[in-house]
Amino acid sequence: MLLGLSLACVPVVAAAVLVAVQRPSPPAPEAAAVAPAPGEATKPEPAADSVPATPSAPPAEYSTFDDDGVVMRHPQGWRTVYNVMDAGAEDYGVLSDYEFHSPNADHRISFTVFSLEGVEPRTAREYHQAAETAFAGEANVSDWQRLGLEDDPSAPSGWDASRLEATYRDSGWNRPDRWMLWRYAVAAEESTGYYLQFDVPASEREEYAPVVEEVFGSFELVL
Repeated sequence: MLLGLSLACVPVVAAAVLVAVQRPSPPAPEAAAVAPAPGEATKPEPAADSVPATPSAPPAEYSTFDDDGVVMRHPQGWRTVYNVMDAGAEDYGVLSDYEFHSPNADHRISFTVFSLEGVEPRTAREYHQAAETAFAGEANVSDWQRLGLEDDPSAPSGWDASRLEATYRDSGWNRPDRWMLWRYAVAAEESTGYYLQFDVPASEREEYAPVVEEVFGSFELVL
């Protein structure tokens, strides 16, 4: 699945606009990926009417992802999707971009690693607030409600990171009422940043909270 490029916004803060412009669209069950992760064989996708839009039990086992300088754990059995870089993404300094889709395509983890070369230094929270404004202003997003924005204690040492929790409605999803946890992190000395999102149906917020913490706690950028 190519990155969603539906927004036409003027870049005021490069890293914040990166999130707005590069925010992935909800995965379509019939075409969950544009390209498989490097080394992963292409698998046929189920037809749209064969994928249930019903709650699924949170995963109990995990797999380890280790590629493009990122190490993290994700639910076992979720599809790894490598988002192919295009010229526009490279212009915004995108270094790495992956997604992980649940079998029924109602749950998604996504991360983007980007360069901050030439960008005015700001705190993670400042970048995050600008990115949130762009995200919540998209045409298909409504009922945005921020539940919290705070420093992220689980971020790796040396990173300035913020953590945002929100609920919203996105008409592009099969189950449009959503809950998301979103980390934004920058390492000024390395001129590098990343964002990490875990997005699930709002009704499954409590069930998936431990899974989210497992994923966020395992994420590490190897510079």
